[in-house]
Amino acid sequence: MSEKILEVKDLKTHFFLDKGVVKAVDGVSFSINKGETLGIVGESGSGKSVTSASIMQLIPTPPGKIVGGEINFKGENLLEKPMREIRKIRGNEISMIFQEPMTSLNPVYTVGDQIAETIQLHQDLDKKAALEKAVEMLEKVGIPSPEKRVHDHPHQMSGGMRQRVMIAMALACSPDLLIADEPTTALDVTIQAQILELMKELRDEYNTAIMLITHDLGVIAEVADKVAVMYGGRVVEYTDVKTLFKNPKHPYTAGLIKSIPRLDGKSHRLTPIEGNVPDPFSFPEGCKFATRCPFATEECWSKEPQLEDIKDDNHTVRCHRWDEIDLKAE
Repeated sequence: MSEKILEVKDLKTHFFLDKGVVKAVDGVSFSINKGETLGIVGESGSGKSVTSASIMQLIPTPPGKIVGGEINFKGENLLEKPMREIRKIRGNEISMIFQEPMTSLNPVYTVGDQIAETIQLHQDLDKKAALEKAVEMLEKVGIPSPEKRVHDHPHQMSGGMRQRVMIAMALACSPDLLIADEPTTALDVTIQAQILELMKELRDEYNTAIMLITHDLGVIAEVADKVAVMYGGRVVEYTDVKTLFKNPKHPYTAGLIKSIPRLDGKSHRLTPIEGNVPDPFSFPEGCKFATRCPFATEECWSKEPQLEDIKDDNHTVRCHRWDEIDLKAE
């Protein structure tokens, strides 16, 4: 039986603004096992990045605040730990790859110094030994001539190489959980494929659990084991990756799948999801997706659906009509 490394239960992170309260994350639950990849997918504004920032406890306070739920890491609730203990866990047992490496790396220091600083902070190594470890990590993530590039500044590297530096930094202390927030968004497709392959190889080598946040279901299909589809701060569908693509049960999930380009030679017109994610102050009283759903009924507008289990498929969905409508991709 796989060892559960992270379990998020009914997490709620709200932002208290002059205009009102934004429920950016509103009752999110999921779990990740050791050596497993969980993909969290959804459009911008669905709550993906706020969920990851909540786990790392990087929510700006004020206006943000985690108002409820549990974040159980290796059996202990992180929300009950003092900040000094959280700082020991961050970058050591839980690491994060941020979306844009150029803004995450300090332009003043060499990449080697920045990786070495992380290693020195969490491991009992002197500066020389930490730099040697930094060279080793750069080699592991496929950067050529690592003993030379370790002395480069971020601006001397391409976008793909900077992202590899971020991965090297995140994995330097062999974390149990790696959170990757849109790690390939700013990269071209060739480099994106290399980065995803690298993450899979390192996951298998270190048996690291990965939480991959993306808006791209193509990326999810490539690397994820399980998938949580988010919309309006909530998980609307949660299952394994094969079941999700073969038998989606939420109209939003089906819409995301239909918007993926196909390479099987069949004529396939991309079908966009109508409309945009509503303003967080303007969500309907019932299902948050009702304003864009072609199957919405009066019940959908007035009553919010709860997560329901589908048979014994380890598949949950938040939709009133999941058992009435056929959403299988053609």
